[in-house]
Amino acid sequence: MTSTGNPFYAQPPPAEATEAEKSWAQFLDEGGCSSLDLASMKIVPREAIFDDWCLVGDLGFVFAPRGLGKTWISMHLAHGATTKTNVGPWKTHKQLKGLYLDGEMPPQDIQSRDRLLGQPTANLIYVNHQILFDRTGKIMNLANPDFQQGILDYCAVTKIELLCLDNLSALASGIDENKSIDWEKIQPWLLQLRRVPITVMFIHHAGRNNEMRGSSKREDPASWIMRLDLPSDLREDAGAHFITRFTKWRCAKQPKTYEWIDTPNGTEVCVEVKAASSLDIFRSHVENGLDTCTVIAEEIGLSNGQVSRLAKQAEREGWLEIKHRKYVMIDT
Repeated sequence: MTSTGNPFYAQPPPAEATEAEKSWAQFLDEGGCSSLDLASMKIVPREAIFDDWCLVGDLGFVFAPRGLGKTWISMHLAHGATTKTNVGPWKTHKQLKGLYLDGEMPPQDIQSRDRLLGQPTANLIYVNHQILFDRTGKIMNLANPDFQQGILDYCAVTKIELLCLDNLSALASGIDENKSIDWEKIQPWLLQLRRVPITVMFIHHAGRNNEMRGSSKREDPASWIMRLDLPSDLREDAGAHFITRFTKWRCAKQPKTYEWIDTPNGTEVCVEVKAASSLDIFRSHVENGLDTCTVIAEEIGLSNGQVSRLAKQAEREGWLEIKHRKYVMIDT
């Protein structure tokens, strides 16, 4: 490099400088690469885990209102990845070893749900908050740096590739969900997991506005965000009945929206999955803040006339009001 008047370039440090003696400018010089260099670099593509929406090293979120089924779908995904079995319509491409940290459920519930999902597997390790406390007296807290390091060390020793955190509220004490600065207690650790790489799936609650509760800063590094919605015709006999819809994705095309009906049947669970109805998809977009016919039509891929008919149907069913050509949800 030539001198530019900058003292750093005019008097370069000696070549034998140790790492501690180097400046950030030197680190940037060593770590940077030109567009030409980048084009010739051999970068190994990340492998897909589920379809093309979840890749190795991803940070993903599953969120929903209480009791809708977020633990069901998360355990489905964990079990599918660790046994390399397809999860509903999603093809599982890669088998992983998984760690599922459960900060909320009674041991009996997680035991019965795991049994319903299929044959037990040594590839999926559960750490339940109650069993952990009974055996060790310890309490999990993701805001604790020692616990964060402990997870990193445990994952390295046991070769964990998938980490499921169920859920943010139960596993992170002393963090104000609404303060973005508090998320800094966790985000650097999540980036460490990505570099390993370990795929992370965070389970969280929806707020009163049907969005993920708390600061939106946590969504920035996410590769995908899956939201669970109520279907328009809720099945009362189902163990869990919900619609999966992605509000963020980094794959080439938007993942499809599906309706799931999980019905426990003796020693297993019967899973029925079908493409969500147009009315359910319309409703989820209105709940997500889209309030005009043109915008929703463009988002869904339907004509304005089709969306208008869906709005009229929703109005007849009593959960939507049309005010000055805008759609307003009625609190039911």
